[in-house]
Amino acid sequence: MKTITALLLFFITSQSIAIAQPVKIFPVKDSNLILPPAWAFGVLYGGYTNQQQTIDRVDAIKAHDYPIDAYWIDSWFWSHADKGIGPHKYIDFIADTVGYPNRKQMWKHLEHQGIKGGFWTWDCILETGNEKAFHDFKTQGFFSSVYINKNSWHNKGTSTAMFQEKAEHPGTACGNIDFDNPAAAAYFKKQMKHFFEEGADFIKLDRTSKISTCKAMFELSQEYGLETKGRGFIFSHTGGMETEEYKRYPAKWTDDTRSDWTIENPLIRFNDWVPAVALKENIAMFTDPGKETSRIPFLANDLGGFDMGFTQKPEEELYIRWLQFSMFNPITEVFCQPENPTANLAWNYSAKADSVFRQYAHLRMQLFPFIYSYAHRSRIEGKPMIGKIPGQLYEYLFGEEILLAPVYEKGVISRDVYLPPGQWINYYTGERHKGNTVLKIPVTLEQIPLFIKAGAILPMRNYASSIEKGNNDTLHLHIYPGADGVFTLREDDGLSNDYLQGGLRSTRISMKQAANKISVNIAPPAGHYKGMNKYRTWILHIHETRKLNTFTSGTKPLLHFYDKKNKVHVFETGKVTVKNGFSATFNF
Repeated sequence: MKTITALLLFFITSQSIAIAQPVKIFPVKDSNLILPPAWAFGVLYGGYTNQQQTIDRVDAIKAHDYPIDAYWIDSWFWSHADKGIGPHKYIDFIADTVGYPNRKQMWKHLEHQGIKGGFWTWDCILETGNEKAFHDFKTQGFFSSVYINKNSWHNKGTSTAMFQEKAEHPGTACGNIDFDNPAAAAYFKKQMKHFFEEGADFIKLDRTSKISTCKAMFELSQEYGLETKGRGFIFSHTGGMETEEYKRYPAKWTDDTRSDWTIENPLIRFNDWVPAVALKENIAMFTDPGKETSRIPFLANDLGGFDMGFTQKPEEELYIRWLQFSMFNPITEVFCQPENPTANLAWNYSAKADSVFRQYAHLRMQLFPFIYSYAHRSRIEGKPMIGKIPGQLYEYLFGEEILLAPVYEKGVISRDVYLPPGQWINYYTGERHKGNTVLKIPVTLEQIPLFIKAGAILPMRNYASSIEKGNNDTLHLHIYPGADGVFTLREDDGLSNDYLQGGLRSTRISMKQAANKISVNIAPPAGHYKGMNKYRTWILHIHETRKLNTFTSGTKPLLHFYDKKNKVHVFETGKVTVKNGFSATFNF
């Protein structure tokens, strides 16, 4: 049965993505852009854990009430006991069968909890210790080049601090796999297929971002992942962006970063090989239109920074500021070098970090309908999820309704925030401010400066510990009066490529304001996808302090109460038929 399913998936996905252009059922501005699966917009984690450690870590994440959608095992997946020293096992297409004695069981443990599993790989084979695989590829002409590799990275190295060792390495032949050769790419995929048959779902690709390599790795997940309906997923480095084709193989992360505030005034010493990017510079990789990385639709960063430098433990304040920023990235992932004793898991820093992480991670999961709608907008309208603010490198828009001003300086108690034109509402206090001005606002360690634009309609859903465990059967519309507003909710099945052929449902939600009256209209949806829900409960949260006089809602009565603590009027429809839409008028 699995074989038949895999063949069908191969046929479906090769028709929808491997061809030059998908069939356009409706016009799109960026037909190169392929969406990651829905689960990738939750919270992802990675680590250098063996089988039991992987199971224990995933269980600990769940026990701390953190959401988790995916977990990948980084480079030690191939040889855990020697901490990835190599060169043996890199790569032999067998990987570590001692540290991972029953990979099927390990991946199944994740699957039962709604968590996807992935592993690290690269694009070459070191000869020493991998002679069979090396000579197999060399004999068939599947290397683009062979050279003597003398660096220490998985070649008798002792840590992730590659290229820092003074000892001369004897060197070993290294064959770069020729992914531009269709036969070589197909053979590579054949050798890797069994990892997916065991239950792996996706790949983290290191060393290269070359498009042909990304394509092959992406197709592995797409064609052979048992928990997918054809929508693959990989992580690759920035770069490889010579043509727009890179957008077909999401997603990317901002490479190896320094766990420090800024490179301008470093507080920690780092090895020379670590890229000169700390928190401040990492923010700019998303926000600076002059940087190539700011164009990447689905960009993530190692929450907390990858390399901790020459210190015993990264600091709590830096970590909290970093996590607050990372939770409002297109993709959120938690990872660091193996030497970091915290593994960048919040509970290992402090009780406060634990609490702040949980708060923002839960908020991200609730915002999934908002985030996923903007992911689709990136393709349909050609507009990125991260909005740049002219002249402001360290502020950005998340969508068009949410403004973030990450704190990137140590010990500050206030932050200048530029508000673009319009009216903006402080997310925490409800205070309203006119735009096109600079505010100096106090900042606490628990909060990232966050403002909502007047007229915003934010669709949210009930919290679930993973995207696939949640659903859109009940949606909360957070409505911020002060201007007319509109939001297009976009939904699909989250796993297949049907959206490329029009398998998408769009719902236009609008708000109009006139004097003391607010009208909300949820239009009948357009479009269809397999398995979409027929019924939904809408809960409207109108962020309005004025007293409600009357309200009407057509034929559907509304339950109403006033949330005094948050100064929000809450209205609930009960279960309604989605296709009919809904409208209501509120008089204040």
